[in-house]
Amino acid sequence: MNRFMRTALVLTPLVLAPAVAPLGAQPRTWTADNGNGTYSNPLFYDEFSDPDLIRVGNDFYLTGTTMHAMPGLPVLHSRDLVNWEFMSYAVDRLDLAPAYRLDGGEIYGKGIWAPSFRYHAGVFHIFTNVNGQTTRHFTAKSPRGPWTRTAMKRSLHDLSVLFDDDGTVYVVWGYQDLHVAQLDSTLTDLAPGTERVLFAKDAGMGEGAHFYKIDGRYYITSAWYAGRMRLAAARANRPYGPYEVQKEISADETFGLRQGHRLRGNGADAQIVVTPPNPTARGGMAMHQGGIVQTPNGAWWASR
Repeated sequence: MNRFMRTALVLTPLVLAPAVAPLGAQPRTWTADNGNGTYSNPLFYDEFSDPDLIRVGNDFYLTGTTMHAMPGLPVLHSRDLVNWEFMSYAVDRLDLAPAYRLDGGEIYGKGIWAPSFRYHAGVFHIFTNVNGQTTRHFTAKSPRGPWTRTAMKRSLHDLSVLFDDDGTVYVVWGYQDLHVAQLDSTLTDLAPGTERVLFAKDAGMGEGAHFYKIDGRYYITSAWYAGRMRLAAARANRPYGPYEVQKEISADETFGLRQGHRLRGNGADAQIVVTPPNPTARGGMAMHQGGIVQTPNGAWWASR
């Protein structure tokens, strides 16, 4: 690994204009693999926000937010966390209401976001939010599909699902306080009487939760912006806590990148405003809203 990336695998949701090649020259496609045992971030130039990744044996799988772009929820495969190949789309089209078909309305900037990718008992699971709809649950026996889609009973903001060793399935979701509950046997609803609030609003946790069990302890990572972006984490001996919160396990990383021009307003309910770059801004490349994974040799890596 190169010296800049010993602790994090960054999937930068950044789209750059293609470089202009000399007349008659063949433009080179970007590759993260330098061919000498090192790599360079970003792994690929594409809009791939909120990545979540898992390991099954020696294989890694990845998916992320696709919003209104269809097909959606691409599933990628890798053996080294650097070189990725496309396997399938979990959803071919988001045909949930007329606006999703651009019939009498439009859903640009809305759609599928913040998926939780899991593998349990021979089945791949993707739980994901959909604007204006309840959370969706996709399943497949193979990463190549076919994928089935089931509507859950409610919307669970930025959810993360944990299949525990005893067969209990937990879900964490929400904003700042975060909630935890058990899922019922159908994985479509909360088991009655199991929902709890985990944190006070000022505990230092945010959104974009990822829920893990590591060496018998329970961990929740979350993204939180408090003047700058950072990754917070909490750990406990039991899924319902109490949790010990570490407010900053990743902050202020830039990887040599600086903030560019930004847009405010979506042009529908508000005027679009271009905000100039802030040369002092830091933390935009901090690990947040991405998953973590352990390699077969025991090393931990994070996606951003």
